[in-house]
Order: sequence, then C-alpha cells, then structure tokens
Amino acid sequence: MSDSLFAFDRGQGVRYVCGADEAGRACMAGPLVAAAVRFDYERLDADADADARLADLNDSKKLSSRRRAALLPVVFEVADMVVSVVIPAGQIDRDGLHVSNMRALGRALEAVAVDGSANLVDGSADLVDGFELNGVGVSPRPMVRGDQTSAAIAAASIVAKETRDWLMRRLDVEYPGYGFAVHKGYITPAHVAAVVELGPSPAHRRSVRCKALAGLGRSGDCPALPASVPAPRAPRAPSPFAVALAGDAASLAAFLLARPTYSDLTWRSRAGRSRRRAGETRSDFVRRVLS
Repeated sequence: MSDSLFAFDRGQGVRYVCGADEAGRACMAGPLVAAAVRFDYERLDADADADARLADLNDSKKLSSRRRAALLPVVFEVADMVVSVVIPAGQIDRDGLHVSNMRALGRALEAVAVDGSANLVDGSADLVDGFELNGVGVSPRPMVRGDQTSAAIAAASIVAKETRDWLMRRLDVEYPGYGFAVHKGYITPAHVAAVVELGPSPAHRRSVRCKALAGLGRSGDCPALPASVPAPRAPRAPSPFAVALAGDAASLAAFLLARPTYSDLTWRSRAGRSRRRAGETRSDFVRRVLS
C-alpha cells in the first residue's frame, strides 16, 4: 500500500508534501486531535531505507494498534516535520465541533507548510483529508479518502490517532470507571451505560448529541450532557504526564514535548504569551495545556 501512497506524493512534482488528518471527531468524550506531517522528498530519495521502513504505512483505521504504535516513531524519524494540535473537550463545547475541527486542521497544516517565497523549490503541496479549509494561511487541496491516497495524510492519520489514544489512556487513569482506555471516548453501549451510572466526567463534551441514549426512555436525539458532574467514585489519579513517564507511553510523551504541538503554537502567539505563568518553561506549559 505504501508504494502507491508515496507514488502519489512524488507525483505532486514538488520537494515538500504536507498532509493533515484528525482523530476523535465522532466522540462524546476526550479531545479532538489533528496532526500534520511534512515529507521532504529530496531527503527521502537520498535515504535508500526510508520507504522500506514505512512499507506498512496506510490509513490508521486499516492498521492494528500494534502496527500503528510501531509506525509512529518511524514517522517521526523519517518525516521532515510533525505537528499535533490538541483541542480539549471544553474548547469544543465553546467553539463547536466543526469550527474546532477546521481550526485544528488549519493550524496543523499552516505549521508544516513551506512558503514558495522561502527559496525552497516552489513551496509545498498541502493536502488535507476530506475537508475544504477556508480562512487559513495556506490553500490546501481536499482529498476524498486522502489517508488511503497520500503518504503524508496517512502518516498524519497515524500521528493523530496514536496521540489521541495515548491521551485517552491517560484520561482513563484520571477518571476511572468510564472505560476511556477501551472505547477511546467513542459512543458504545458500555460507554453510554457508564455515563448513565456515573454522570459525565470533566472529559465529556457537553455539547454532544447522539441517538445512542434514545433507548433510555428518551425519544429522538438525546439532549446535551448535563453540566453537573457527580463526585468521582475513586480518588483522582496523578496528572496524565506523570503517569505516562512511568508507563508505556513515555516515548510518545517525549515526542510531544520535543516537537511542535498546538501548545507550542500557542506559546509563540500573542494569546499564548498572555497565558504563560511567571517563570514557566515551554515543557511545563505543554504539560499544563495537555493535562
């Protein structure tokens, strides 16, 4: 599969190909994560092993969790740049799901795109899976089933999916009883049953509407999740990053802290500067924003 994906990207006729994709759009809990990956084909063509190391590259939905986890560090090593954008549940509720999704994809792609005026060939080919993005600093080409067409989009889909799954495993420790590590915040019978029993957690999206709860004596689409949060049944666990550094996701935590993320973009922006705490380092800022 990867041969056709890389052939498509090389067929764009430019040195840099950027792809963006998101994970967690159709969830009722947890963040939305968008990722963008930039491949430098001049550098890839000079590395005889690059394509072979990504021979299993494919749409993240078509890969097992083990295969995705194995590909993630290879993507970080082979790609020219990787950016992840994390939009927490509360911001999704404030801004709306579609607006949050478009903003996340746009910010991620803006961060990796190459301006043709920078004397780097003619700029980058900027591709996004499915959506037409407007009002962003680049003019991306929307790709139907892009994660099955472009190597850059497929790689971005893996980064977005693995990053979000990692965050959901951490939320599972912080808010036990909901099964976040299993269903990753998607609407399943077990997830619905847990919300009915425990009430929504701070990680749940209050603005979500779904038909999954219609069988609970309600008709039609279910109302927004209630704003009240019941007392947790278990003590709150340490922060996600504290757990991750001692667990199986230490490498992903290191990747997120070492490379550009949404919090890095915020850190450099005017709005980000106003959100920093006195004496706070970038790494501390990242941990606070993503925890």
